[in-house]
Amino acid sequence: MEEIVEKSAVIVGPIPFSQDGEYIFAPLSKEFVTIEKLIKTISQKGIPLVASVVPQATRQICEQKNVKYYDLYEREELAILNAIPTAEGAVAIAIEKMPITLYSSNVMVLGYGRIGKVLSKILKGFECNVFVAARKASDLTWCRAFGYVPVELSKLKEYVNRIDLIVNTIPAKVIGREIIDNIREDALVIDLASKPGGIAFEYANQKGINVVHALSLPGKVSPKKAAQYIVEVLVSLLKELEGDKIES
Repeated sequence: MEEIVEKSAVIVGPIPFSQDGEYIFAPLSKEFVTIEKLIKTISQKGIPLVASVVPQATRQICEQKNVKYYDLYEREELAILNAIPTAEGAVAIAIEKMPITLYSSNVMVLGYGRIGKVLSKILKGFECNVFVAARKASDLTWCRAFGYVPVELSKLKEYVNRIDLIVNTIPAKVIGREIIDNIREDALVIDLASKPGGIAFEYANQKGINVVHALSLPGKVSPKKAAQYIVEVLVSLLKELEGDKIES
């Protein structure tokens, strides 16, 4: 490792950077490399670390050792690009599992962030009746401008009983027991939020609601394109780092 670091200007880590917070994720390696050892080695040369899904403990070690680190998954451009295969994956799940067509169905999208924007547009193309629930007044106004039915998140309970498909993109528990009690038994609920998700899953299962927690969709539904997005963003970041080096 010392030799590799000596010959490198930047170290690029795997996705995810670690699965246990102690060792670098390297399933094809014959030996285990600790995160602490890597950071200590690169700190001696003063080169940056580029990784993905960097654990909080790793960030703290980097700061203690004065190692600059960059998390690809925190880059806005990658988040936007990943919203595309995520939205398409959600539509694919809906088509597979719904007993009715998307055409003319009532669809509710929770959240109007990156994924919510892309997903709403795609669903509108299927001629769905698109409802979008959000907190911000500006988001609700944009939804109205694009022809979606704007719904205040606080009034979600009043709408869910008429919805055929609910897709959550909000990384917070927004579908609790009270909301679930008003969801129709024949409706499909897809949760795109990272763990632990935005739905009371156990209670939904007790009520017989069909819920799918769809995680890591870009790599599952479109692995080639997802990889291309990562390469694009990585190359862009490396150019930035090279530019910063020249300026300094």
